[in-house]
Amino acid sequence: MPSLPKRTPITISDVSVDDDVLSLKRKISAKNHLSVDRLSIRLEPRGKNVADEKLVKDLNLSAKNAQLYVRDLGPQIAWKTVFLLEYAGPLFVYPIFYLRPSFIYGSA
Repeated sequence: MPSLPKRTPITISDVSVDDDVLSLKRKISAKNHLSVDRLSIRLEPRGKNVADEKLVKDLNLSAKNAQLYVRDLGPQIAWKTVFLLEYAGPLFVYPIFYLRPSFIYGSA
């Protein structure tokens, strides 16, 4: 799986002040072949994530050589998958206890 290089600057050209953070993520994603959902853009190395809807002009960046911090969040799964895994477990485990207790407790 690809990941972002550590401490390596990424140069993005053709950035307009009217672009939003999501469009920046798409440009970074095109360069690094990562999903947009895996990327987090921050103004400081340990700062909070910048919302995707924010515009570049609202970030108060310098006109030239503005520096943003990009973090790879790793593979992401959907909440539907989490829900299905959470509630499917008991549906499979309970019948084992009920129908075949000897598997769990041993022979009586």
